[in-house]
Amino acid sequence: MSRFVSLLACLSFLVAVPAFAELKIAVVDMQAVLKGTIAGKAAAKKFEDVRDRKKASLEKQGKDLQKREKTLVDKRNEIMAKIQELQGKPPGDELKQRAAALEAEAKKFDQDSMDFEGAKQKAVEELGHKEAELLKPIETLMKTKIDGLAKEHGYSLVLNKQVAIFAVDALDITAEVIKRCDTP
Repeated sequence: MSRFVSLLACLSFLVAVPAFAELKIAVVDMQAVLKGTIAGKAAAKKFEDVRDRKKASLEKQGKDLQKREKTLVDKRNEIMAKIQELQGKPPGDELKQRAAALEAEAKKFDQDSMDFEGAKQKAVEELGHKEAELLKPIETLMKTKIDGLAKEHGYSLVLNKQVAIFAVDALDITAEVIKRCDTP
């Protein structure tokens, strides 16, 4: 029985070999196409501009918060020094008012710090959406050009090079895809 199964497996393999002989495969480095095409470079530039503007705005807010924090620490240290000078005597109204004002400033600072963290998260989300928006038409163009190449050259399968464990350079059509994406 075991010989029959082995013989059957060998025969099925021999029958299947001609079908695989017709298989034509190509690979494309999609990241290289995105970075190498005119449209991809333009999208990358637009994305970098948006990212840099958001980064500059957030950095300014962050520096402002750092300055405010330093000011709050200095004010707290000043109030603490005044309290120590009293050597256990009760603080006067002016010192109590300064302490209350400092507490209000600290609460406002805490809220602004949380808002800043939220703004950073929102910026990350917005950048992700912007990147997807900029890449969508390029990815559509790439797919169209790859489909055309596949039909023209009779490729049965075109893989993203990043998913292939190994592929000989002769299978790589990345340069041709870039060329076709840059040609109207």
